[in-house]
Amino acid sequence: MKINSNIIMMTAWLAASSLFAASERQEKPEVGFIRIVHAVAPGEGKLNIMVDGEDIFPKGYDLGQRTGGFGIKAGVHMIALKKEGVESRPTQVTLKDDETLTLIGFAEKEPKKKEGDPPVWKTRILRLKQSEPEHGFRMTLVSACDQDEVTVKTVVQGKKSIETASVKRLTTTLMDLGRSRREVLVKAGDEVITTISPEDPGNYVVVLYQGADGKIMALSFYDPKFVIAG
Repeated sequence: MKINSNIIMMTAWLAASSLFAASERQEKPEVGFIRIVHAVAPGEGKLNIMVDGEDIFPKGYDLGQRTGGFGIKAGVHMIALKKEGVESRPTQVTLKDDETLTLIGFAEKEPKKKEGDPPVWKTRILRLKQSEPEHGFRMTLVSACDQDEVTVKTVVQGKKSIETASVKRLTTTLMDLGRSRREVLVKAGDEVITTISPEDPGNYVVVLYQGADGKIMALSFYDPKFVIAG
């Protein structure tokens, strides 16, 4: 029985393509992304961020700045935040393949060992984990302030009503912005602390933190996925 040579060639080509695709899948490195927010108010000067012992930006970051989402190999990594006047407490994080992990760096005052001791601050890191995407426009508020609860107001351009949200410390509070692309003002008291200009559906994260004088401040960024503290 004769076998068509074209069939033989096609079979060989398909087999080779499958092997090549399998090889590509095996060789593809597992990479995740980390974004770090600087909310370490105590101390002096800029913040330096160490990832596995390497300073990612030697010039340092000012309070309220954040890194972009930088890619590193998936797996276990050690993050250390260094700022003059604050003790660095390294934190181990586990990054999954294709995950974007937001880390909020802040500082906590340690209990005094005895009366009269000077205050001691240590760095801490709060993780914001991604979960399934939400529909429409959403805003996630998260507080790294030292207050147990922070109250903020949101004003959507063109709307007379003002919504109020109470944000508990180190937790996330979700607000539905509907399906509008209208500008959103976020206020602490009567002062605007950040403005959001929604363009694409997804999640707009607002990190509340305190300045060196204790004043509540905020920074915001877009994340297409919903985030939770944990």
